[in-house]
Amino acid sequence: MMCYFRVNGVQKKITAERTRSESETDVKQLGSGDFAFLRHTPGGDSEKSPGFQQGFSPLRHIEPNHSHISRRESLAESISSNISSRSAVCRNLESRYSQHDLIREVIFAFNGIGGSVFKDDCGDGTFRISQKLEGSLRQHASHLAEIGTLNFKIRKIIDSVPHIGAPYCLTALVSAIRDQLHEFSRLITNLEAQLRQSSRESPMSLLQIRIITHQPKCHLQWLATVANECKDKKGGALLSTLHMLVQHGDPKVREWLTPLLTAASAPFYSILSEWLERGTLKDPHMEFFISADNETIVNNFWQRKYSLRESMRPSFISQAQANMVLTTGKSVAFLTQCCGKVPKDFKIPGLQEAIENCSDKLWEVDGALQVCIEVAHRDFSKEALVVMMQDGKLALHLQAMRRYMLLGSGDFIKSLMECAAEELNKKAGNLMTHTLTPKLETAIRSTNAQYEDEDVLNRLDVKLLYMCNEEYGWDIFSLQYCIDGPIAMIFPPEVKVKYLSLFNALWRAKRMEWLLSNMWRSQAISARELRKMTEIGPLIRELSVLISEMNQFMRQMQYYLLFECVECQWSLLQAAINQAASLDDIIQAHSKFLDNILKSCFLDEVGVYLNFSHANFFLLEF
Repeated sequence: MMCYFRVNGVQKKITAERTRSESETDVKQLGSGDFAFLRHTPGGDSEKSPGFQQGFSPLRHIEPNHSHISRRESLAESISSNISSRSAVCRNLESRYSQHDLIREVIFAFNGIGGSVFKDDCGDGTFRISQKLEGSLRQHASHLAEIGTLNFKIRKIIDSVPHIGAPYCLTALVSAIRDQLHEFSRLITNLEAQLRQSSRESPMSLLQIRIITHQPKCHLQWLATVANECKDKKGGALLSTLHMLVQHGDPKVREWLTPLLTAASAPFYSILSEWLERGTLKDPHMEFFISADNETIVNNFWQRKYSLRESMRPSFISQAQANMVLTTGKSVAFLTQCCGKVPKDFKIPGLQEAIENCSDKLWEVDGALQVCIEVAHRDFSKEALVVMMQDGKLALHLQAMRRYMLLGSGDFIKSLMECAAEELNKKAGNLMTHTLTPKLETAIRSTNAQYEDEDVLNRLDVKLLYMCNEEYGWDIFSLQYCIDGPIAMIFPPEVKVKYLSLFNALWRAKRMEWLLSNMWRSQAISARELRKMTEIGPLIRELSVLISEMNQFMRQMQYYLLFECVECQWSLLQAAINQAASLDDIIQAHSKFLDNILKSCFLDEVGVYLNFSHANFFLLEF
């Protein structure tokens, strides 16, 4: 049997006493007994045999070597003395540190308390093993000291998190870690009880303690990893880290860490349910992946008030799911805050059950929570569309914007130019809004605009844009369509600027067509009166041809702008509105409608479009 021990600090491999006795027996038997036949061969003396005569005598190989035997005996005696000295050292250690005292020191070290064997010189939970402890006892003690160090570091991290004012998810994680540390404390208590009950005849050993605490040590190592990785994180970022650690191949590790993820997710899902059911965010520490800007004006409610916070989006929630949650909550907020349609005690059927009964499969495509969110998204989006189309009269207002801001009502625009021409020919500084408002009312009464809905006519008004010294009223004149209430979400300030840019371009083109038409009429009258003056006949004909060509060009331009650009895109917008499933679809279709018109009218260049919109943006009272 082979065994290992240390003699004077050097590890040597020795043979037990049985090996020594067997070697001595072999030496004694080497010259007699088994080898007697060599000396008593039949036929006389051994020297007379052919084998010996030829020099192949076996005695040359098996004859006892007395020097070799003496070296083996001296080695055996040295080994025996080393075993005796080692036994004396072990007896000295046992007299210095009994197993009972060592285990008691180990239990203190588990709680982060140093002693005579485990010394905590720096006070940071890192123990130094006493030099008086050697051999296997030192190895066991060093292994067990790591458990106390892990326990100390974990508690130091979680104690640094304040009880009040800390992020909700981090507080829940710390509480869950403390619960698991209580299980370790219960194990220490049980070891203390067993130590008191053990007797001198059957004491506990460090090897037993090491075997008992092997699995708890692995558990503490993972808890230390979690505490170190998550100590500076919150909300969705913390859940992403925990979820990554839970995705481990060892089922035991998943069993330890899954309760931590479940506990830390509880505040997150509480905010989620509040957002989906009431459209409100109770997130003082900004842990949720949706943020709210409380300073946003009502006109920009849908686009700017709520947005995604990508840094707080957990890794187990896809971008599509996050957008669906955002749209669902915005629909609920729109119905509750702007329309008062959803009762305050409304609950999404199955939402709470899905959150309570699911764990790591909560956000799967066919999961219960995903189904609840999809149903809520469909129902609330449909309700918001109904409110917008019926109560907000979205179709009516879009049609009014097309007629008056995009010059779709030709007779009204022509009448307005004729009525306001006298005022618009003045310098910009001499123009007043109150002098143009009667002109607008006259144009409305003299055209089919008088049959418009009363709400539309009340919203139509005159607006003077920026002023320059050398400009006339034609350059600063504009119509505006005042929109308020829920419908204003479809027309935020940037959309109104696009409408003003289009109105300005179309208004100038319409004015040129109107001027050329008046010029052609005047020229036709003058040509009839000057018909008898034959000497200027060729000049009048050339002038008539030139005006006709210019008039034809402007008419073609008007046709392109009003029909190829506006009307074609208007048809696409109506089709998109009829197929819309949420307000986001309508907003995107409306924005695409305006962008395509700007591009078709050659107004999408940065220098042209942004210049005009930037000047108007700060002067319009939105």
